[in-house]
Amino acid sequence: MKMKLFFLPVLLSVLTISVVSCSKDDDKLEYHLVFSKSSCEVMQGSSVTIDLTAHENTTLDIKNSDIIDAVYTWGFDEYKAKIEIKGKQKGETEIVVTDHETGESATVTVTVKEFQMPCLAVKQLKGNIFDLMNFYLYNEDSKPINSSSLSTICDSIVWTIDGVNGSFRVFEHEDWVSTHLTFEWGHCFKYSGDYKTNLTAWKDNKAIYRHQLDITITDEKDFLAYNWSDIIKDSQAFTGYADVLNSSPGLITTYGLSGTAPFAEVRVFGSDFVQSYHTLYDFFCGLYSSPTYTDKTHKMWQLYDELFSEQKEYPNAYPVAIWVEERANIVLLLLDESTESPGYLIYAEPNRL
Repeated sequence: MKMKLFFLPVLLSVLTISVVSCSKDDDKLEYHLVFSKSSCEVMQGSSVTIDLTAHENTTLDIKNSDIIDAVYTWGFDEYKAKIEIKGKQKGETEIVVTDHETGESATVTVTVKEFQMPCLAVKQLKGNIFDLMNFYLYNEDSKPINSSSLSTICDSIVWTIDGVNGSFRVFEHEDWVSTHLTFEWGHCFKYSGDYKTNLTAWKDNKAIYRHQLDITITDEKDFLAYNWSDIIKDSQAFTGYADVLNSSPGLITTYGLSGTAPFAEVRVFGSDFVQSYHTLYDFFCGLYSSPTYTDKTHKMWQLYDELFSEQKEYPNAYPVAIWVEERANIVLLLLDESTESPGYLIYAEPNRL
């Protein structure tokens, strides 16, 4: 009996050790490194999540951090974990995942697809000077353009014209408070020519995307925005012209009849006396070249009477310069202090010769 009592505790002790040892082995077998998938695709600026089984002491080695960011999070239902992958730029790279508890490693291949940036379009590819050209944004896949999605890709999108000063910010993102997106805008070109217009996206002061659109601007009307045959009554107001680039003079125009002769008038909005002279003179020299006649070398009063109708709108104004063009006679006038709006203006009538 003494021998039996002595042997039983020893036997129980051996069995207990054996069970504990078995549990540790099962743990290592059950919780080894397992992925829900070994490859994935993600859109630039978007995120995707991969589920896996791993220990807390697990690290990620991103082979090209310019293409993606990745974050490992552990603690979802014991040994369940997640890797959140964010696409940064188009390309392909790998993530090497290492579980330091088991010593296992595995590779996840990630392909980043390019984000569908908006394209630049215009409602008509050809227009006349002073016509309103309507530009707008569109996606080639017809999906809506979303400012939240754009803010993950770029800081701003800017519209420019080659050879023209100024720029227009179509999209701008600084923080969640100050974000704006313009889907459509208008611009009037004041000189004829073939123009290259550009939509450029910027990120961290680097251009990451560009779309170019060519348009043609002509000068086919009788005078600026007008055909003389269309003027059959006096206008009741001046017309301004959109310039989102602030790249050209702020010209305003009106029209009417001097007796039976149609006329058009051009002024400079919000300028002083001297500035209006230089603005108008320089603009029409750029449009038509140097004046045909100037007050320094010609008898301007006589020419003013000969080239313009007897019922002209400003018979007593002083003619400073005259352009004789195929379809219009144009004069830069100085109105004296006795008139309602003294200063410089352009007055034009049909060329009757």
